[in-house]
Amino acid sequence: MSKIISNKANLLLDVKATLGEGPVWDWKKKLLFWVDIEGCILYCYHMVNGENQRWTFDNMIGAAVPTKSGKILLAFESGLASFDLKEERLNWHYVLENNDRSMRFNDGKVSPAGNFWIGSMHKQFHLKTGNLYRVTPNFRTTIKIPKTTISNGMAWTSDHKKFFFVDSPTYQVCSYDYDIKTGQISNKKTAVVIPEDYGTPDGMCIDAEDMLWIAHWGGGCVRRWNPLTAQVLEEIHVAAPHVTSCCFGGEDLKTLYITTARSGLNKMQLKNFPLSGGLFEHRLEVSGKQITYFKD
Repeated sequence: MSKIISNKANLLLDVKATLGEGPVWDWKKKLLFWVDIEGCILYCYHMVNGENQRWTFDNMIGAAVPTKSGKILLAFESGLASFDLKEERLNWHYVLENNDRSMRFNDGKVSPAGNFWIGSMHKQFHLKTGNLYRVTPNFRTTIKIPKTTISNGMAWTSDHKKFFFVDSPTYQVCSYDYDIKTGQISNKKTAVVIPEDYGTPDGMCIDAEDMLWIAHWGGGCVRRWNPLTAQVLEEIHVAAPHVTSCCFGGEDLKTLYITTARSGLNKMQLKNFPLSGGLFEHRLEVSGKQITYFKD
């Protein structure tokens, strides 16, 4: 068994997010977007000048993804809306509307076909009360995976034939056959079983070699996994126990941006890990892949 490469991430922004999540690199604009779900904040980091913008709303935001028109599609707990960054205006789409304040959305990605995949969950983590949805550019919605608990990491392989998904409490990464034309997923298999002492699998991204990078809530790190062998290849240690998600960014897509949370930590843990809730980064040898923009 080959030795696991071990490194340490650097702090980029000490924003002290309550529940930092969902980083996504807009490669056209060279901007990094991510959210503080419980803080109801959308962040935007400008790599060129180091500026960090923020917009606060009155609704939890589970995910934010760039759209083809230049807006940001936001998965508020009450439903989906597009946000115009220049005019700072919301346009509600009246889909996936949610009046149940015990539920919210959690983690979303745009598929290679340009559809938005977004999961719902109970705020008190009640089992199998959520779903993973697909939203098409004309805002038609279908349930792709029913009865999920904490819908998290999603990734598609370079050939667009495999889809990986994490339902956090299962401690598994599941793989599906994926049809880019129809959006259908089938032939569910367990690709990786995560040891519980590694920390709960949370957000996830995929690199150019189709290896999975998984953030471990309670594990203080991001690990690179081979989904074909279920082996850990690399780990990036983070100065925060609750590591929530990661994405590739930067000019060459070789910077791993990592979000963390303060939520769920007691006073002693926050004292020992004061950078919790910060945005971290780490330079890698391998590159990621450009995102697909939601076709609005």
